[in-house]
Amino acid sequence: MDALTPDDDGYAAMLVKSMEVEDPRDRWKHTGEPPPANGPEDYGHGIETRAPEAPRPRFTPVALDDVTISAEPASLIDGLLPARGLANVIGAPKSGKSFFTSDMLCSVAQGALYAGRATLQGAVIYLTGEGVNGFKRRLVAMRQHRGIEGQGVPFYMIENVPDLGSEATDLPQLLAELDAFIAATCPEGPRAIVLDTLARCMGEGDESSARDMGRFVNRCGAIERHFGCLVVVVHHVGKDPTRGGRGSNALNGAADVTILVEKSDAFSTVRIEEMKDGREGQEWRFRLAPFDLSATFSDGCAPPSEAVENSTCVVEILSQPGKAQLRATNAKPKPPKGLAGDLLKIVKRAIEDAGTTAHGSAAVPHQIRAASRDDLKRYCQTMAWQEGAEGNSWRAQLSTNLSKLRDGGQIGFDREWVWLIT
Repeated sequence: MDALTPDDDGYAAMLVKSMEVEDPRDRWKHTGEPPPANGPEDYGHGIETRAPEAPRPRFTPVALDDVTISAEPASLIDGLLPARGLANVIGAPKSGKSFFTSDMLCSVAQGALYAGRATLQGAVIYLTGEGVNGFKRRLVAMRQHRGIEGQGVPFYMIENVPDLGSEATDLPQLLAELDAFIAATCPEGPRAIVLDTLARCMGEGDESSARDMGRFVNRCGAIERHFGCLVVVVHHVGKDPTRGGRGSNALNGAADVTILVEKSDAFSTVRIEEMKDGREGQEWRFRLAPFDLSATFSDGCAPPSEAVENSTCVVEILSQPGKAQLRATNAKPKPPKGLAGDLLKIVKRAIEDAGTTAHGSAAVPHQIRAASRDDLKRYCQTMAWQEGAEGNSWRAQLSTNLSKLRDGGQIGFDREWVWLIT
């Protein structure tokens, strides 16, 4: 039979028939079995008729009696940093804020106590855009000082920062690249991501513009939600440190915690200026101690001869977080008086006579001369310090006055050693 042409009778009917969609249930007529009961999507390669999923509700009310507390940890560092959110570390140039931030978060990566506070162990990703070569030296010194070389501590450095302030942002690329890295390296995800500094992350954005700074804050929020971690921003203070970070106050208002680092000649002071769910006004002290890196360089690979290339600094914690103290100034600490003053003289004598080089942990300065706690007790007894006091009363007085000297910036100590702060 010849094929129909458009001029033949029945061509239109044939065309309509050819355009009809087959009912997928017809395929089951000659099988002797009933069609699937779950709908057209189960008929094999038939027509997909499932309706698109409705968007998830974002504004669902929850009754007061149904509000529950998350079982997730609340703190990254007990009482100092939240487990999630936005932290703002501010300080003047050369105040030590980057030293401080990297040291604090290395304790998180290591799972070690930080200034006597418990940490929630996990990976830390530190993005730096300023002084990269110097920052590398700091990290090498830090791992040697802490005694963690070769232990696989999950602290990762990125020698670049994303543009989070311009209209055209690096955020999608940042998330994609970190997703790939995390999937291959630390599937449990990071505990903290550091952006050092804010100025380097603004791109063409203006940190004095509320709109641009708001854009930056929103993108930090996107990072926090994507990875479920704490985002830490290192930022410069303005001319008036009491008014927070430089530029628009959008970051100050959005931060869950704002930490101020102030430098003096003898030490630096850290102060929790603002904290949404914690105690404000806590202060502690640290100093930057010189650290020699000469032994790090192998023969034939030594750096230039300038001394600055062979050394850097490490952070030494001088006091634990506590109530607010006097703000850091450039004045030298006043000599202690009374029992504390007498004890300082004995500490100096014990170190001079019986001191040795203490090879310690992060609490003990690198290759510092120190006296053992046992030797110090012996010298106190020999030199009649607190004569007449005995037993627990004498030990309590010793502990109290050692703490006074440490808080005053004169000495440092741990369970085994006592040393002078120079």
